[in-house]
Amino acid sequence: MPGQKYEDLADLLLHNERAKHFYNALPDQIQISLSNNGQNIHSMEELRRFVNENHH
Repeated sequence: MPGQKYEDLADLLLHNERAKHFYNALPDQIQISLSNNGQNIHSMEELRRFVNENHH
């Protein structure tokens, strides 16, 4: 569901299959960076934005 907010990255990955597949397809280095900033990621949109802003 677009715009759905989660508590953090772990909650997002647990409850959103699209986010989980997106995350699992990322290189390990990006996954580590995401995990280190997981408390600031609350939606699929924020997950994509973080990857785009920090790893492209």
